Amino acid sequence: MTADSSSRKFTLADARAQFPGADRWVYANVASKGIISQASRDAIDEVADAQLNGDEIKEEYSGSLGRVRANFARLIGAKPHEVAVTKNVSEGLNAIGSAIDWKKDDNVVICTELEHPNNVYLWMNLAEKHDIEVRGVKSNDGMIDAATVASAVDGRTRVVSVSTVTFTPGYRTDVAAISKAAHKVGALMLVDAVQSAGVLSLDVEKLGIDALATSTSKGLLGVMGLGMLYVSDRWVEKLRPAWVARFSVVTGKHESDLGDGVLRLQPDARRFEIGNYNWIGIAALDASLDLLLGIGPDKIESHVMALSNRLAGGLQQLGYPVCRPKEDWARSHIVTIGTLGAGDAYTSDDEQLNKLSAALKKAEVKFTVRRGLVRFGLHLYNNEADIDKILEIARSAAH
Repeated sequence: MTADSSSRKFTLADARAQFPGADRWVYANVASKGIISQASRDAIDEVADAQLNGDEIKEEYSGSLGRVRANFARLIGAKPHEVAVTKNVSEGLNAIGSAIDWKKDDNVVICTELEHPNNVYLWMNLAEKHDIEVRGVKSNDGMIDAATVASAVDGRTRVVSVSTVTFTPGYRTDVAAISKAAHKVGALMLVDAVQSAGVLSLDVEKLGIDALATSTSKGLLGVMGLGMLYVSDRWVEKLRPAWVARFSVVTGKHESDLGDGVLRLQPDARRFEIGNYNWIGIAALDASLDLLLGIGPDKIESHVMALSNRLAGGLQQLGYPVCRPKEDWARSHIVTIGTLGAGDAYTSDDEQLNKLSAALKKAEVKFTVRRGLVRFGLHLYNNEADIDKILEIARSAAH
């Protein structure tokens, strides 16, 4: 089990050495999924061995759960009791959306064209169930525009939901400005942070975020099948979960105890926790949070932004159509090339980009194509040599 992260410090060189996958490939694919460290693998093996041998897991590893709550809270500027454990980002978003006391003709404001489908379908479902409006706003030059979102908010808006960073083209959202508009009408500010958590600095209080959902398999450097949900103290008592189980209610000492049979929801984010915990996922996350906090969010962001700016600039010099916002604040660790919507999740309508994709795959560079865009996602384990190789391949493919 990992030590308390406050007592451990890591350098970026330490981090690179912890990721065998970063040596096997040029791994520029965190926007799709991250890779785990050797420390996370060791933690997974420890839990798997315990189950293999019939040892106790729940009681023995409860300390990992406590550390994960506390350290994820530290990472996003929250308090441990404001953190719940979920299965993935989709479950977290659905948990919040379905906990609202919706009334006919209420509305939710989203930028449908830039959100991942998992932050669209849930609202469509709730619209059919409760006769509410899904108020989709237009993007502006590839961005979720704060002013456009704010103009769509009115007295019937109950939720405003945005991604901190869009999955494609990979621009940051001005969450602070949008949250101000939401709070003026008493709406809940909900964010999908799966493309930023663990990679970019994030402070839920400064940004005015009321609820945040993420999965652990991308920037948090964990495994699939585990997610984290933040619910602010300001909102938790106003939200009634659609589903409850043993850990979401206050009962007796053991999970099998019914207590006095009275339903008392947990007074904090734990009211959104359903069923047993993914102990293997928690063990992996315990180790990765140790590493992320040991390096520091600001240092990680500085590192990945230097690499992404160099990659974007180099690709532009080679004549590739890089999607890049003019404002520095809107740029992220995700670099995309092409025209949004000109293609699908496998190919681009631009044959030059398909040629580049083939060359990258042949050279064992991990990346993705999304909505016709060639997409690179960088993290702490990437280095200058990775950027050099991508640019070298891009230079050859351009001729």
